[in-house]
Amino acid sequence: MSRNQLLLATAAVLAGAVACSHQEVKKTPKVVEAAPPGPAPAIPKKEQAVAQEDTPRNKEDDAVYFDFDSAVLREDSHPVLQRVAESLQARRASLRIEGNCDEVGTVEYNLALGDHRARAAKEYLVHLGVSANKIATVSYGAQRPKDPGHDDSAHAKNRRDDLVVR
Repeated sequence: MSRNQLLLATAAVLAGAVACSHQEVKKTPKVVEAAPPGPAPAIPKKEQAVAQEDTPRNKEDDAVYFDFDSAVLREDSHPVLQRVAESLQARRASLRIEGNCDEVGTVEYNLALGDHRARAAKEYLVHLGVSANKIATVSYGAQRPKDPGHDDSAHAKNRRDDLVVR
């Protein structure tokens, strides 16, 4: 059993034992082909220069955000993923993609959605030429909010993949 499957199974057992006060969302997460058709897009010269810097980056820069109830990569995530892909190809590093959700939905649903989000980013990076062996994915569902608030602004910040270069 893979780590993600074990995590999902454990979360399902815990969810059965703990009452959830979140509203229930019964839809299946929307998953769409993450990689664009055709060859990988060229990385602009400016983006290449940023990717080659070895200076530590703010974690805020190493995240991609999603729309509500979606695992489809937004256009604004492409430059971030391109920069990370270039960085991974230029040095011997690996990446952990941490899928996160807002607090809306059940524990099981959010863990599944976080997993779909992490896999969408991984597929895109693989399409850009990063070895799949360098990328691990994990879903935290709503367990690790970036913003502890309960409004739309907080929810938007929590619907993300954190990209942790190791």
